[in-house]
Amino acid sequence: MKTRDAGAPDIDFLCDLFLRAMRPYITAARGSWDQVREDRQFRDQLRLGATRIIMHDDAAVGFFVACDEGQDLELHTLCISPEHQGRGLGTAAIRRILSEARMHKRGVVLSVRKANVGARLLYGRLGFVVIDETAYHYRMRYDFRQPFSQFS
Repeated sequence: MKTRDAGAPDIDFLCDLFLRAMRPYITAARGSWDQVREDRQFRDQLRLGATRIIMHDDAAVGFFVACDEGQDLELHTLCISPEHQGRGLGTAAIRRILSEARMHKRGVVLSVRKANVGARLLYGRLGFVVIDETAYHYRMRYDFRQPFSQFS
């Protein structure tokens, strides 16, 4: 899997991809969809300097935002374009993040929408465990006691 740093010219791509990929889950949580509100909120919360674009066949097909949070690395957002989902790109991105965190002896934490069952199951398969929950999210942490060979 290849990635590259995101820059200002990528903001529209990032926003469009996020809104397309997350619309079903945001709608399920909020009960409705407000395109203008979601666009504004994504742009306001985007941490461009912590964002990596996921490339496949020389095309941008996804992105992730991974931020330093004390001793942990926070996987803030992971989005794969709907037309490229199910090809292992999200799994490859998570494995890369876990590998880098392990090398630096850091934990990895994330929040996943309860409505996004597929993502929650993926994270669980890769060794994340639920450590907390809110009305709409599960808070998960990678359990480094799992054998690393499972990610090879």
